[in-house]
Amino acid sequence: MKLVFWATLKGNKISLSALCIAALLFSLIMLATFDAFGTMLLEMIETMPQGFRALIKASGEYSSEEMGYLAIAYREPVYLIIILSFVIASSSNAIAKEIEKGTIFLLLSRPVSREQYLFSKLAATILGIILLLCFAIFGTWLGSMAFGVGHIDYGILTQIQLNGLFLALSVAGISYLISSISTEGGKALALSSGVTVLMFFIEFLADSLPAIDWIGFVSVFHYYDPSRLVNTESSSFTNLLILILIALTGLFTSTVLFKKRDIP
Repeated sequence: MKLVFWATLKGNKISLSALCIAALLFSLIMLATFDAFGTMLLEMIETMPQGFRALIKASGEYSSEEMGYLAIAYREPVYLIIILSFVIASSSNAIAKEIEKGTIFLLLSRPVSREQYLFSKLAATILGIILLLCFAIFGTWLGSMAFGVGHIDYGILTQIQLNGLFLALSVAGISYLISSISTEGGKALALSSGVTVLMFFIEFLADSLPAIDWIGFVSVFHYYDPSRLVNTESSSFTNLLILILIALTGLFTSTVLFKKRDIP
């Protein structure tokens, strides 16, 4: 198990390091631009079209300008891409790419069961997600110190990132499921990315068009709402539960399929 875990981390070290720096810089830049754009953006949101507000799930009403600005930032597509690109890549490559390259035969020739192999891959994915979210929090703290932005509630900020962790795990569950039935890393990556983008688009449509708002429930992004978390100052247990159930269902199904699969 340790061999697979460390080999996976070693293979992801360059991409993960780059994304950790990107997460840190994103948070840092958001704090650097708060004085110039924070108040103006929050005021503009109230007059913006519903479609744009739906894209970032902005409520337009926040008890704290700083936390409102961060809530919008952490629902911004660029930030989601930074986090989920690693999730999708590492999850999609966990099985399909190893089969495509033929390296899975070497890994499974060792005294490692398929469940242990998959668990080791998943552990590396989870560690990467946690590192990315920690770098985002560190970038926020660094930016608040460097640019004198106060009134940041790090308890709420941590809850936002926890919600982000559960979102990432749900996407990982779906991507691992796709990888477990694929034989080519590229196809698994493309399909996982396509499903994730489709779910984001579904959530966007649900928020933009009240007549079809019910379709938002099929998207994992429906259960990631930093703005509501900032306004209520507490996480939604229901949202977290649904995300973890999606993750567990995807991971359990991928494990069953991988165990039964006849690898050519």
